[in-house]
Amino acid sequence: MQSELISELASGLIVSRGIETSKLIVGSGHPPLQLVTLENSRGTRVTLCDLGASLYSIHTRDRYGHSDNILLTYRNPQHWLDNHWYLGITAGRVANRIGGARFELGEETYLLPANDGENHLHGGPQGLHTKRWQVVQSESGATARSVTFRCVSEDGEGGYPGRLEIELTYRLDENDALTLDYRAVTDADTPVALTNHCYWNLAGRDGILEHELEIYADQLLQLNDQLIPTGELVSVADTPVDFRKRKKIGRDIDWWPGGYDNFWVVDAQADKAMKPIASLVHPASGRSIKILSSEAGVQFYSGNFLDGSRERDDGSPIHQHAGLCLETHGFPDAPNHDHFPSVTLKQGDEYRQTTVYQFSAG
Repeated sequence: MQSELISELASGLIVSRGIETSKLIVGSGHPPLQLVTLENSRGTRVTLCDLGASLYSIHTRDRYGHSDNILLTYRNPQHWLDNHWYLGITAGRVANRIGGARFELGEETYLLPANDGENHLHGGPQGLHTKRWQVVQSESGATARSVTFRCVSEDGEGGYPGRLEIELTYRLDENDALTLDYRAVTDADTPVALTNHCYWNLAGRDGILEHELEIYADQLLQLNDQLIPTGELVSVADTPVDFRKRKKIGRDIDWWPGGYDNFWVVDAQADKAMKPIASLVHPASGRSIKILSSEAGVQFYSGNFLDGSRERDDGSPIHQHAGLCLETHGFPDAPNHDHFPSVTLKQGDEYRQTTVYQFSAG
């Protein structure tokens, strides 16, 4: 990682072709959120936020040429400061859940804050999503525009060992691919599993039960009643969680108690090679997303806990199933399962994670 990137943009604000900046006022006593928008010649606009290095909104055109925001975005700016649904955020140090809010590493036991019942979720209440990330680099070329965010998680933050330096680059190209490239280094061994937690709604309105989903996985992790992996991998064949052939999300969801909130295992060996993960389609608009990633699998969450108490940017309530998450990362609760692929980043090594969202409409 090139730490000298920090000084490149002292103000954190950029003005160049295809890249715009703005500020979002979130109330007295709080500095405004810094927004950066990448735009390509197709009219796709990706807006990012320094709080949590978040995906704030994505506007793409449908088959008729109409542009909509295909992410859930809060209407009230103050809700970004209390983002308990994790809209758009960078989750970590360890995304998803760690059972019992504890893990062992070497000879030490590390206790983490429990913010999901007895368990630790998305890095805890002071995770990476609560940090103001610094914009350290931008590039605007003929084929792509990109912005790099950086943050530091100090030794002991959230209960984790080691000082962790992280950079996240968002790159939007002329072929309508949005690439997220994560890099991190640490001065002590520590678990790291990063992801983005945006909520997709390719219709730009209503819910996601009419969306069609395909996940390229034969297995998923078995969970206990607290949504913590038991350690077993189970087959998806002929069950409500079988998405090997594209189907409507709403078709079988009532047969899966509580809705979908599971980790589908695409690559049990977690070899970090880029691979197809999932494909999401909204037939009425023609919009689709193909997801490729270096990660072992994907957490598909169908927005089960969205309760209508907040509004999205068009003023409509964010009800249950208003959006869905497809979170690419390593095995959940990996620090507590020796036979899972490790998510421990060793001192002197570099963490790398790449996920690509390929947009289209037809």
